[in-house]
Amino acid sequence: MQSSAPTLFTALSDGSLSFAYGISPWLFAVFVLLIIAAVWAVYYKTTRPLSGPWKAWFIGLRSAVLVLLLFCLLRPVVTTTQVAPQETYLAVLMDNSQSMAIGDMPGGDSRAQLVQEAFVDDGLLDELADSFQLRSFSFDKQAERVNSLDTVAEPGTASSIDAALAYVQDQLNGLPLGAVVLISDGADNSEVDPVIRARDFGNQQVPIFTVGAGQEEIPRDIGIVDVSAAETVLEGSVFNIQVALTQQGYGGQAVLLSVKDGDTTVASETVTLGAEGVTRRYEMEVTPDRPELIVYELEVELQPDEIIPQNNRYRFLVDNSAKTPLDVLYIEGHPRNEYKFIRRAIEGDNSLRLATYLQTGPEKFYRQGIKSPTELSDGFPSDKETLYQYEAIILGDIEESFFTTEQLQLIEDFVAERGGGFLKSGMVDEDFIDTPVADILPLTLVQENFLPGHLRGGIRRGSHPTGELFFPRLTRNGEFSPLLRLSGDDATNRSRWNTLPELQGIYATGRIKPGATVLMEHPLLQYQNQALPVIASQRFGSGRSMSITTASTWRWQMMMPSEDQSHEILWRQLLRWLAVSAPERISINFDREFYNVGDEVRVTATVLDEQFEPDNDATLWMQTTTPLDEISDTPMEWDISEDGVYRSSFTVQEEGVFSLLVDVASAAGESTAEGSEKRAAFVVTPSLREYTNAEMDRGLLERIAEASGGRFFDLNNVGNLAGTVEFTPNAYSREVQIDLWDRPWLLGLLILLLCLDWMSRRLKGLS
Repeated sequence: MQSSAPTLFTALSDGSLSFAYGISPWLFAVFVLLIIAAVWAVYYKTTRPLSGPWKAWFIGLRSAVLVLLLFCLLRPVVTTTQVAPQETYLAVLMDNSQSMAIGDMPGGDSRAQLVQEAFVDDGLLDELADSFQLRSFSFDKQAERVNSLDTVAEPGTASSIDAALAYVQDQLNGLPLGAVVLISDGADNSEVDPVIRARDFGNQQVPIFTVGAGQEEIPRDIGIVDVSAAETVLEGSVFNIQVALTQQGYGGQAVLLSVKDGDTTVASETVTLGAEGVTRRYEMEVTPDRPELIVYELEVELQPDEIIPQNNRYRFLVDNSAKTPLDVLYIEGHPRNEYKFIRRAIEGDNSLRLATYLQTGPEKFYRQGIKSPTELSDGFPSDKETLYQYEAIILGDIEESFFTTEQLQLIEDFVAERGGGFLKSGMVDEDFIDTPVADILPLTLVQENFLPGHLRGGIRRGSHPTGELFFPRLTRNGEFSPLLRLSGDDATNRSRWNTLPELQGIYATGRIKPGATVLMEHPLLQYQNQALPVIASQRFGSGRSMSITTASTWRWQMMMPSEDQSHEILWRQLLRWLAVSAPERISINFDREFYNVGDEVRVTATVLDEQFEPDNDATLWMQTTTPLDEISDTPMEWDISEDGVYRSSFTVQEEGVFSLLVDVASAAGESTAEGSEKRAAFVVTPSLREYTNAEMDRGLLERIAEASGGRFFDLNNVGNLAGTVEFTPNAYSREVQIDLWDRPWLLGLLILLLCLDWMSRRLKGLS
């Protein structure tokens, strides 16, 4: 039962009024009736004639005086529960997270400032201290004991009410804790529901009184909710940034969204905000301009009357540092134009190494791009250890008979299990039907005899429809795919595609498989009411696959000015996409996309052996370099529940870029740096968590109070908090009787009634 300091009126309403001398309320009521009757008898006849209303007035006044005197003489008392003064403890928990510094209160004051005024300046804490022994705590994502609420530390970057309540339980365990006062805006961003902890307090008869600070709706604000960007990019690549924005009070307004590298704006776009309270996503493109770790800052144009400016900026890290080239294996059946121009497109790209095995004649092969005399000396690899050194495979115009059955299965395992990329370029030999290669492709293979007449024969028939010149058509997916972007600007991208020359010839295949994506298609030719795909892709197992059903992309270079780089850009992007998804021998993952000061960073390293099987017998050390160039070494422990997975964690204490080097010593022995170490980096930035959904969560605070047997107070009506806490039952409350007869207002009422009676009698000339 929730209560407050008892009064005569509350005692009458809840039936807790009684008389100390043992007179029952019913007997008191009888005395009241007798008094009224006696007074009426006295005024029945008066020395001067009085009208009926005046008689009633005098009877009422005199009766009220006598009843009030009798009421006080009988010593009325209220029976209630009350804490024993200074025998119990009261925990005062003050939210010290960043959201409490938001200036959404009247006059532009922050929530913390109004809390300070109410509890410290206006003496509310002193009122609580009259009845309790106070213990003050401040909390953000963790709690700590403080001497007073005006000596709290710097605002924290997160808040956890559950952790704060748990800390109070631990610190005051064994002491007579009578109640908890929780002062917060309710903007809890932990993953634990504090209402569960509040029920524990309620079971122990320790009520929690919540005091809410802040507005329940922020009237004017634009906030960055989330930013997604590639953490690692290859040299010269264009990468997308996805930005999630929410707003209140600016629906339909155009604002400038920009990405900065230091003081330089590298991308900007004017966007139109969505509906209030609805998160809307926007996309931008950026090309890193230097090979290193780059910290970008995303900025939303600040409006003059915004309440929360802190959530208009966000910093994120992109790793554009030099990396080991991705190895791509290219098998080609004859020295066609497509082969020569693909190789030319990759020349000068330090992020790719194209190792090619070209058949130049019967039993004659030519190797290019190899890094050792023995590489590909025996033709296409026949074992996992050799093939899995590559990240992607390209099959050109090559016959199925070139491969053994085991090698075809090895290709499927390479994509599905190793996670490599696979590209089939040009014509597909019919003999690949019903082989693992057919399973990998994003489109079905059909025999030529099953195709309609106008699709049979392909480009080998000269003027045949499939051999004619055509302008390929980008699909909706292709138009916005980073694989086919020639420019970051949409208009420029479309313009550059419109200037590319026609392709010549397409190899007809079957329908697109479910789940595959068509990026480019033939503008006229169809098979079973589906446009013939020119470029299509899909996920296959752990890897990716793609098909290009033309052998004439070389025209995009040969028929264009020499300085035009469209052909080079496209092929580099395609091969990077195929190869970059293949897992490395050592991979490093973090438990979150971003960190703030004080956060725990959980690092996971996955180690694979030479056959890309999980390695549980490795020894790992993690070297961490802080933004202040401080270096520390930490061992990584094998997670016994997951094969090949090792974990470690540490806490970050400053903003900036942290660099990691994981060194692996395998039980089987390692001879190359590629298989023995891995570098990674992350950035510690100012937090946005406290400024997302930062309005006061009244519902949560009310649920906490209700679950514990306490009561919710708004900061504007917190004046009667002390009385409510004192008289709300708890584990250490006792039953007391409080006198009502000596209340000042009763004496004042008695004097007022006597004065009215005297003045009325004088007015009417009564003795």
